[in-house]
Amino acid sequence: MKLLYVVARAEYFVSHRLDLAHATMKSGFEVAVATTNFSQTDSEKLNGIHNFLVGFKRGSLSPFTEIKTIFDLFKIFKNYRPNFVHNIGLKPALYCAALARLYGVSSINSINGFGYIFTSNQLKARVLKPFVSFALRLALNHSDVTVIVQNSDDYNDCSLLLPKCNLHLVAGSGVDVNAFLPRPYKGVFTFTLVARMLWSKGVKEFVEAARLFKNDNPNANVRFLLVGSPDSENPETVPYGVLQNWCNEKIVEWYEHTDDIASVYGSTSVAVLPSYREGMPKSLLEAMACGLPVVTTFSRGCDDLVQDGVNGFKVPVKDSVALFKAMQKCYLDTSICHVMGGNGRQKAENVYSMNIINRQIIDIYIKISRKL
Repeated sequence: MKLLYVVARAEYFVSHRLDLAHATMKSGFEVAVATTNFSQTDSEKLNGIHNFLVGFKRGSLSPFTEIKTIFDLFKIFKNYRPNFVHNIGLKPALYCAALARLYGVSSINSINGFGYIFTSNQLKARVLKPFVSFALRLALNHSDVTVIVQNSDDYNDCSLLLPKCNLHLVAGSGVDVNAFLPRPYKGVFTFTLVARMLWSKGVKEFVEAARLFKNDNPNANVRFLLVGSPDSENPETVPYGVLQNWCNEKIVEWYEHTDDIASVYGSTSVAVLPSYREGMPKSLLEAMACGLPVVTTFSRGCDDLVQDGVNGFKVPVKDSVALFKAMQKCYLDTSICHVMGGNGRQKAENVYSMNIINRQIIDIYIKISRKL
């Protein structure tokens, strides 16, 4: 039984779905992936997974680029002839669900949050949103199509938008609870935001809250860390110059990239993600697995993950003052941080473990394969 993953970014496949692909192979499936170029290091991690190159260009509106991408996918379907395809992300779902129907192939479509088009108030996003919603209904609203979403709000929206599809709620891609472990930390009290440097991740609110905190607690020995790279293909990327200015003002420290997030969280007191909207934020799953309390927002994805006062605190979206107050509450009461961190670790093990999530998705594969 041949399964083809279609993913818009090779690095995303490695960071979020590689373990699932290997587990799927162990369950007896032949697995391939169609995506952008892998780095040499990432290529070595594929370990038996067939690899097809597709020139996805995120954020592109060029008809020539998109036609070329669709043609690449058409050739892969024709030559590889998968029994079913798992499309991960909006663009792969829009393109490959239609191709799958053309070839009589079952499609599974993971909508990992609705991204820039559905979160942003920019003109481009507002113009595109009705067209993308229409295209989703056209491609996915069929009884032989499976759709997987990551949070309860997206599930409710898709129930209305795509009433005919087979809809499943699976909480993200999970977290490796054996790689992300609690580490006793006795250093400087540190708030850390791990994410792509996008405005929609609440980066500005984090910096504003840090400024408020320092003004209110001038003698406090506290660090505020931003960890992550800007995303040149996303219209909401935070410019390098802005990030450098914040560092020069000594409001925050910024580290552009690291492959060792576990070590970052090992020297963190509280994980913060004031995001406007998520699917299921992997950075917070990793923070919870590391036994850290979480400060986030009442936004979709984040809202599912955190119980206010149990494993973290939640504040309204785009509210820097509320964010500052929640962060200060953590700083002033380390005992509650310890309790919330322990609760988060327990939830990561019992609900969000990668093994649990992978099993849920593989069960969907098996159910579909039995009908083929």
